[in-house]
Amino acid sequence: MAKHLPGKVARIISDLLTVGELVRLIEHEMEKRIVARHALVKLDALLQLGSRLKNEIRSSLAPRDKRNVDALERLLARLRLDLDKSHLIIGRDAFSAHALHLDLKLIVETWKFMGETTFGVLESDVKDIDEELCRLSTLHPKILWYPGGAVANIDPAWRLFWRENENLGDPSGFRVVNIYPGLATAGVIAPVPGGHPAQDVTIRAAGLATFLRQVRIMLQAVDRGSEVERLFAEMMVNDYFSLWELLFSSGILNEHGQSDLCVLEHWQQTGFAGAACLARLKQAVNPDIDKWRLEVRNRVTAHVDADADIWAADLKNWPMTIDALINECLRVIESVRACARAEIRSDIFFVPPTYLGPKVIGLSGQEGRRWSEG
Repeated sequence: MAKHLPGKVARIISDLLTVGELVRLIEHEMEKRIVARHALVKLDALLQLGSRLKNEIRSSLAPRDKRNVDALERLLARLRLDLDKSHLIIGRDAFSAHALHLDLKLIVETWKFMGETTFGVLESDVKDIDEELCRLSTLHPKILWYPGGAVANIDPAWRLFWRENENLGDPSGFRVVNIYPGLATAGVIAPVPGGHPAQDVTIRAAGLATFLRQVRIMLQAVDRGSEVERLFAEMMVNDYFSLWELLFSSGILNEHGQSDLCVLEHWQQTGFAGAACLARLKQAVNPDIDKWRLEVRNRVTAHVDADADIWAADLKNWPMTIDALINECLRVIESVRACARAEIRSDIFFVPPTYLGPKVIGLSGQEGRRWSEG
């Protein structure tokens, strides 16, 4: 049975608005999109839980009052339409909650679609839903208790931390990044997939490792115990499991209904020297991984369980601490990097984003699309 639906919907809306403010605060083009991905997960959860809440409200009303819910129903339908007619559903599945294989053109189009205009429209939809829920909660007789959504505390000083060279660095500089979604992003020069399956899947794994690295750096600036810390932790949980499954789970269907081999099996079939090392990492699985997957990834971060208690989403009630999560992500990433060093075909992909210097103007003079242009 659904629990605490009004509170969960309010939290999701708050999280969405907070992600939007974070994206506006972040100056680095790639990191804007890394963080913005999490809004796609929240939008999916809002549609699921918001529709369920709408049905509960309607069923509790007398027949003559059921029309009071019509406006909320229209707003949810508009949000669903805005999502379904866009690349954002693909972005949600392939870039945010899973690590599915996408063709090059679709990667570029989806990544470029994530921009200021698109997210402005979605933010407007979400604010309208919040206002309508607040209106419904004031009706007589009282049919709904709804606390409303609000942006969590965002500190402009975080920018100064992120600008430091040992953190994200100069937001105006060019970087080489081994990450598929870096294609067509301003300031980022990314490798084009070469058509060799083992190397292409290795780039995808390197991209997820980069997501985790950059989120961990951004996380270091925020206050412990804050809502923003929880949001960054949620991003890391989703990317951690996407990386683990990409490394070791074969046969997962992508959006084309096709399946692909995991990194380990690609390396084994191609004869990569690091395959045996990677196989040992698979055996050294975190003993709590199933608990983390069930209680956090499946019920809190990649999805929101309507039937769970609302406080299950609080960091203090997760089955691991934020430090344990960070350490586990680093353990897996560094282990994979060590395996990749066994030969040049895999070693070149497992490097952090690297600045090219002030004289670089991009490839063929093309700087890529900025967030404000999307």
